[in-house]
Order: sequence, then C-alpha cells, then structure tokens
Amino acid sequence: MRRFLKILFLLLFLLLIGAGFLFVSHGFLYRVPEQSSTRTLTVLTYNTHGMGQARKTPGNAVIKFLQQSNADLLCLQEVDVYKNPEYLTLNELRNSLQGYPYTYFDFKVYNSRHQFGNVVFSKYPLVNKHTIRYPSRANISSCCDVVVGQDTLRLFTNHLESYRFTGSELDSVAAHPFHTDTVIRRKVQSASRSRFRQARIIADSVAASPYPVMLVGDLNSLPLSPTYLLLRLHLRDAFLQTSSVRLGSTYRKGRMGLRIDYILHSPDLTPTDCHTIRTTGSDHLPLQATFVW
Repeated sequence: MRRFLKILFLLLFLLLIGAGFLFVSHGFLYRVPEQSSTRTLTVLTYNTHGMGQARKTPGNAVIKFLQQSNADLLCLQEVDVYKNPEYLTLNELRNSLQGYPYTYFDFKVYNSRHQFGNVVFSKYPLVNKHTIRYPSRANISSCCDVVVGQDTLRLFTNHLESYRFTGSELDSVAAHPFHTDTVIRRKVQSASRSRFRQARIIADSVAASPYPVMLVGDLNSLPLSPTYLLLRLHLRDAFLQTSSVRLGSTYRKGRMGLRIDYILHSPDLTPTDCHTIRTTGSDHLPLQATFVW
C-alpha cells in the first residue's frame, strides 16, 4: 500500500509539473491587457534561416513575407547575405525593404564571402547602436534605442547559442528524446551552459537600462529553462500576457514543435496581442506583438 501511495504521489507530481509546463510554454493563462495608452508599436521577430537560404528576389519567400508585413520593427536573426551576386546581396536586401528607412546591420560573421548576423529594420529612428559579443562562432546580441516621438525604448535582438544538431541528430532526438547518444548529450550540455552565460550578460544590460525594454529573438531555450527564467526576472512574456488556449510553437523540425523565439518586455509596456504567423521560407515562424503605453 505504501509503495502504491508513493507511485501515486509521484504521478500526481509529474502531472502538476507537466500542467505547469503547458501553461507557461503555450500560454493557457489569459490576461486582459489594459489599453489606457496613447502610443502603439508593432514588433516582429523572425529567425530567417539564412534569409531564406539567401535566395534571390523576387523568389525569396522570407523577403516576400517581410514586404507584406506592416510591423513597425522587423527584428531578424540568421540574416545571410553574399558578395557573389548569384545569391542575395546586402544591397538587394536593403532595396527590397525601402519602407523601413532606419536599419541596424550587426554581423557576427563578416568575410570576403558573406555576412551573417542580426538585422533590424525600423520605421522609427534607431540610435545608440551597439553589439553584445560572446565567445561564439555565430551567435550575437544587438542593442539599440528606438525613438518613438518623445519616447525612447531599448531593443535587444538576440540569437543565443544553438545546439548545432545535424539533421540525423534532430531525427534521433525526436524519435528518442530520453535516449540520446553521448554526442547529443554533450552538445545539449555545452550549448545550455553557453546560453546561460550569454543570458547573464543580457540580464545585466536589461537591469541597467534607463528605458523600457523589448527583448526579442531566438533564445534557443524552452520555457522554464534556466536561460528563460533568468531573463524573466525583469521582463514579462508578451505571448503569455495575451494568450488564451493557443499553442506557441515557433520552431518546427519533423515531429518537433518548440517555443524558443520570444518577445519579452518591461512592465511599462502593455501587449495587446502576440501571435505566430504561418509562412514559409524558414524553419522558424515569425512572432509578432503589438504594444501600447
């Protein structure tokens, strides 16, 4: 009998943990946002998967989507542009989004062949641009201030350390999530430690900001992970603030659907909506939020 009660208690505990994960991960908690405000700003974050694999326009599905977007800020990660005109070039990318007069190109990789990193396109002036650099091969965080009328908001666009799984490794994780091999475990442990170190640097910058903060991008971290929880110490999750029984997966690979892209914000800002957008061109989905203050 005692053994049965222990097993029952363990099952109930796991059920509560699982329910908590679903509520935090997918936004089953709904909060009605207050809208006593005078200003509105729409922010879109999108891991572009190499800017649609650096395909030329007009056949580039990512650029087509961005051209149809009416967001005030386009915060893009994994932007890849080439010197070879057979692929997408920096000038071609600039010219394709002329409706956004203010830009911030912040490349982690910059060589004679291509540039790779984060890009912000904005309808509002961007000032105080600077880079948060990590000892990472391809990951970076970009910081700039967005001037909206008489107000200034601080924007962090992030692409944190990824697992760098191969296609076969991803299939293995999806098929056997609790029976991964040594190589996969090492990649998971190494990337998790790197992300947490990166998140500590960002968290310090967020805490020091004199302006309300928007922190967006591909954090490569699940809800309830140490990286996510650390960044949530000072910030709220726009998706959770506005969600009502909606799934929030932003990354899909085979059978896997994960929420790893986020729009976090200071309490000074109120989200009225936050949702993913179904589109092609990348292995991530864009996430868009509208703020009022």
